[in-house]
Amino acid sequence: MISAKNYHNKYYKFLEKTSIFKDIDTNDLVDFLETIKIKQYRKGEMVTFDSQEHAKCYIVFDGLFKLTRVDERGDEIVIALVDKKDIVSPMHYSKHYDICAEFVKNTTLIYFNKDEIERFTEKSHQFSTNIITYLAGNVQKLMVNAEVLQLKSAKEKVGWYLAHSKINNTFRLPYSKSLIASYLGIKPESFSRALVLLKEEGISLANKTINLESGDELCKYCDKVTGSNCRSFESEGCAHA
Repeated sequence: MISAKNYHNKYYKFLEKTSIFKDIDTNDLVDFLETIKIKQYRKGEMVTFDSQEHAKCYIVFDGLFKLTRVDERGDEIVIALVDKKDIVSPMHYSKHYDICAEFVKNTTLIYFNKDEIERFTEKSHQFSTNIITYLAGNVQKLMVNAEVLQLKSAKEKVGWYLAHSKINNTFRLPYSKSLIASYLGIKPESFSRALVLLKEEGISLANKTINLESGDELCKYCDKVTGSNCRSFESEGCAHA
């Protein structure tokens, strides 16, 4: 663990832009950030999270890792890909099974202990509101993800994932194909076959860049929750109009 005292200003500027610290009184936030702790992990490290030892709130300052668990058949299930500014809390793991964090890149985590979070929730109404909003958004996201992973074909899963890149206007895959495939619960070869099928619909991929012939080919793969962040949501021609 690294003392965060000497880097307080750097972490403050980073954290004030995250969703759970939005619009919080400056003095309250400065006082609370005196309690932050920093943990660094190297690429390739694996750490098991359990509900007692890791009853903390983690925020990714930099890096990338995946949260996984093993099902009854011994297969790995990727629960989440955790990137910069993402949050991991006790809602991601259970006393009934262990969750493993596998670090894809060198990663720096900022974290707060459970008691510190509870005290700040009592002190700051805005923080408690932000936490409720964060939890509600995550529950909604988990419900959509469960539907996608259980009910959709490989092509539909890949189309759904690519639709996110269109909505956030990057038009690029943020991760490797194999990592995305593991998140979608399909094999890398199934991911590649899905791309071949999508190419027939005018959706192609070159060096992680997504190319669309007309611009709206991915709309039919977009769910309503994801689509609500699109500038064309419910406009004429939108699949959810």
